[in-house]
Amino acid sequence: MGYEAAIQQLANEGLVDQNLVGIVGFSRTCYYVLEALTTGAQHFKAASITDGFNLGYLQYLAQVGISGNRIPHEAEGMIGASPSGEGLQQWFKRSPEFNMDRVTTPLQVVANGRPDVLFMWEPYAALRILNKPVDLIVLREGTHVLTNPGERMVSQGSCVDWFRFWLKGEEDPDPVKAEQYTRWRDLRRLQQENHKVPTQSVSQ
Repeated sequence: MGYEAAIQQLANEGLVDQNLVGIVGFSRTCYYVLEALTTGAQHFKAASITDGFNLGYLQYLAQVGISGNRIPHEAEGMIGASPSGEGLQQWFKRSPEFNMDRVTTPLQVVANGRPDVLFMWEPYAALRILNKPVDLIVLREGTHVLTNPGERMVSQGSCVDWFRFWLKGEEDPDPVKAEQYTRWRDLRRLQQENHKVPTQSVSQ
C-alpha cells in the first residue's frame, strides 16, 4: 500500500508515468516486491529481486537447520502457521510463491553465487513453468552486501540494463551484452503473446 500510495502521489504531481514504473528488491525487500506483484493493485512494468527472503516453501525447507532455523521461524510467524496440515492452506493464500500465476510483470532474479541459486530458485522456476517472462542471473559468490567493485558493477549494471530494456525499450550496444538482449527479446515476445501488448521500438 505504501508503494502504491507513493506512485499515485508522484503520478498526480506529473512526475512519473504510472504505466512505466519498476520495482527492485534486495534481501528482506525481495518479499515485499513479490507480495506487490502477486497481491497489489499497481501494475509494475518490470521488477528485479536479488539475494533475499521470499517467503517461499522451498526457501523454508532449504533453511532448516541453518542459523537456528531463523528463516523458517520468521516465515511461520509471517504466515501464521507452519506449512503442514491445515497450516499449508495458510501458505497457499499468503506465500507469494503459491500465487505466481498472478504475476504479469517481467521479473529478474539475481543469485549471489551458486549456493544462492537454490535460495532464489522458487520464484524463477515458478514463472518459468507458467511460461512467464523471467530471467536468472548468477553472480560470482560475494558478500550479501556486495563490496567488490567488479561484482557491484555487474549486479547494478544488469539491473539498470533490465529496467532500461523494459521501461524505455533501450539496449546497451556493448557487444559483450549481446547474449543477454537475445534472451530478453525472447522474453518480450513471450510477454506480448501472454498479454497481447503492442510491440515497442528499441533504441540502439
